[in-house]
Amino acid sequence: MNKVWENFLTEDDRKLLAARHNLRQPHGPGKVNALLVIDMQVTAMGEDRPIHEQIDRFPGACGPHAWKSIPVQQRLLAAARASGMPVIYSKHVFHGYTGMARAESGTFAATDFRSEIPAEVAMVEGDILVEKQTPSCFAFTNLHLIAQEKGIDGFLVVGNSTSGCVRATCVDGEAMGYKMQVIEEGVFDRIEMSHAAALFDMQFKICDVIDETSAMEIIEGPDTLRKSA
Repeated sequence: MNKVWENFLTEDDRKLLAARHNLRQPHGPGKVNALLVIDMQVTAMGEDRPIHEQIDRFPGACGPHAWKSIPVQQRLLAAARASGMPVIYSKHVFHGYTGMARAESGTFAATDFRSEIPAEVAMVEGDILVEKQTPSCFAFTNLHLIAQEKGIDGFLVVGNSTSGCVRATCVDGEAMGYKMQVIEEGVFDRIEMSHAAALFDMQFKICDVIDETSAMEIIEGPDTLRKSA
């Protein structure tokens, strides 16, 4: 299967890649992995129709790009929960009790319905929630402490947006020693070029970019953390 970024490569790009092959070797999954669902919130999804038609109500919407990822995420979530793999959600949100200005209004205010996780990928009992106010899931959150407590050393990543919070999280995660693997069909962005370029950058400079089939093999494999552990 062709990678999404191939449509954006110039002739010179292709010659360089042919000469250099891979700029980095894939590291594979961790010994104990978790499924990390980044910022799957109503504001990021919007409705399944052209983005430019809904930015008045959902200014951060990824529209059809987001909804295309939903079935993939649903299958991964079901498999991870069945296998006992930890499922960790992040939520970009501002609470009024913090006194932060963005808690007063806007799509990420806790009082705004657009900050909620949609029913299609809702959390269930046993899932873990990490709340954040910066792009990275690791910045000023307890994700690292949670991972240490559970012995997690690798993350399978889905969610939004590829060029923003997904990329920032993977940069930080790799710097902290985690094996980050982005599931190509499970992430999305508003601009197709940004999505493709971010996946390219992550694959060749930062972390692994894998497909759903490969992710399922990891989830259902022998190294999954079982609920009985």
